[in-house]
Amino acid sequence: MRLELTNRYNAMGIPEPDPETMCDGECEGTGVVLVPSDEMSEPWRSLWLEAEKEGSDHTGWHVVRCPDCNGTGKKGGA
Repeated sequence: MRLELTNRYNAMGIPEPDPETMCDGECEGTGVVLVPSDEMSEPWRSLWLEAEKEGSDHTGWHVVRCPDCNGTGKKGGA
């Protein structure tokens, strides 16, 4: 039996972040966060509702830009 493992960075086709410069927020250096429709805590609820206004794919999930790094994946949004 052969197992093939991957991580979120390889799966998304982005380089693994440098721990020294990566965002400390929920995105873990990817710049985006997957948010479910039943998330009630802020800022995730507001970000989900905003994404829903732009269009629903009827799955109950939205990929939103990380509010800590503004989607850059870097500390301070740099």
